[in-house]
Amino acid sequence: MRLVGIGDLFIPCSYIEQGFASLAPLGVTVETVEWRLEDFDQLQEVNLKIEQAGSDAVEPPDYVAEALRDARIVVTHFCPVTAGLLDRCPQVKVVGVLRGGCENVNVDHARRKGILVFNTPGRNADAVADFTVGVMIAECRNIAKGHHGLKQGQWIRRYPNYRTIPDMPGRTVGLIGLGEIGRKVARRLVGFDVEILGCDPYVSAAAARRSGARLVELDELLRSSDFVSLHARLTQANRKMIGRRELGLMKPTAYLVNTARAHLVDEDALHEALAAGRIAGAAIDVFEAEPPGIDHPLVRLANITVTPHMAGGSVDAFINSPRRLAADMAHLFGDPSEIRFLLNPEALAAWRA
Repeated sequence: MRLVGIGDLFIPCSYIEQGFASLAPLGVTVETVEWRLEDFDQLQEVNLKIEQAGSDAVEPPDYVAEALRDARIVVTHFCPVTAGLLDRCPQVKVVGVLRGGCENVNVDHARRKGILVFNTPGRNADAVADFTVGVMIAECRNIAKGHHGLKQGQWIRRYPNYRTIPDMPGRTVGLIGLGEIGRKVARRLVGFDVEILGCDPYVSAAAARRSGARLVELDELLRSSDFVSLHARLTQANRKMIGRRELGLMKPTAYLVNTARAHLVDEDALHEALAAGRIAGAAIDVFEAEPPGIDHPLVRLANITVTPHMAGGSVDAFINSPRRLAADMAHLFGDPSEIRFLLNPEALAAWRA
């Protein structure tokens, strides 16, 4: 059985070849094709188009389609797998996405064709959790701002929050979203002697407690927390879930952290709250338009730490993603009931046939 992986600037072909080598004893031949891009800016442009207009907004180049022509299994990271691509590759029975989401795959079309679609949830959960705690502390303790000041020849000792700079022990951290990333953030924060609140409609109170969090409603979390950190997957229902009303519920000494998705937060409302001092600060890794540019209203504020969508970008995350997905796909050749990352299990009957 032929598996073809599409390498890119983040997960190159060599990572895919190494990660899926474990399937060779099961009769899977692993081949790769490189999705050739000029630079990371072009990749970011493609990703933004797909996030805004859907998986079919960008058609992959012909050489990718040609490489996949007779493949039974296709593995991709950022390269789009469109309806047109699937139609050109009639032998494809499985699509694997080396990401927690599947924005770049036309899942509906795959379902109609009976194609199994896997994703890789939690593939960069450790990277994002580590980064979240890092920027939380960097913002409230002005670490990045102090570094930047010294680089500019400035010895700055007075920052916008200088009257309320906190220690972590005794503070309350609210986590919006207790999936794999949110739970890992909670476990890391336990050692800081903070109280942890969680809000997630898909998680039970008992499951939240196992992560060290107490489950509450969103409004209570916002009113009570000294740090509010977002870890929810973006849906139409929660788009701009943090707006003017929600920011108005937060303490004036509180900080907002977003390492999840930009559209969870109303950027205009956040700018207003920060500029007026209604909250103490924010740490933001994601923007509605990326890169935001030096004149972006949030970038120009003094009480914010901004980073270029890098929370999940550790080398370990990129190396481990193919291994993690390969281990789950291996159950297709053994006990399919052990599969964890399949989005359409109803198509398993066709695979067995």
